[in-house]
Amino acid sequence: MKNSKSKAVILIVDDDEDILLLMGHKLTAEGYVPMLSPNGVNVMDIITHNHPDLVLLDIHMKGVDGGIICGEIKSNPETCSTPVIMFSANENIESITRNCGADGFLHKPFNATEFKKTFRQVLGNRQYE
Repeated sequence: MKNSKSKAVILIVDDDEDILLLMGHKLTAEGYVPMLSPNGVNVMDIITHNHPDLVLLDIHMKGVDGGIICGEIKSNPETCSTPVIMFSANENIESITRNCGADGFLHKPFNATEFKKTFRQVLGNRQYE
């Protein structure tokens, strides 16, 4: 879905439906196109088939470790260039993010200013309409 003439597509992965919906609405309001995944089980398939511009990934989900998923994304030649932002209330989020190769992180609860700043930093100068 990467296209310089379209809005950035953001895959949100979280097992908390309320967070998924909240983040989906927030991203839509910010001009992004959200894709929602209620768990991390099929994330690699979703990424390889849909090629989102960025993955927003929860660290702690039922039965799945977001850090491991991030490591898989970053170690796979097909997906390694896909930016990943991890999010969690975990105090060690910065360390976890660094260890798995993520491109950024957000603390829960989200601060609107930090949310925008992190997305802009990770997406860089990519142009979307």
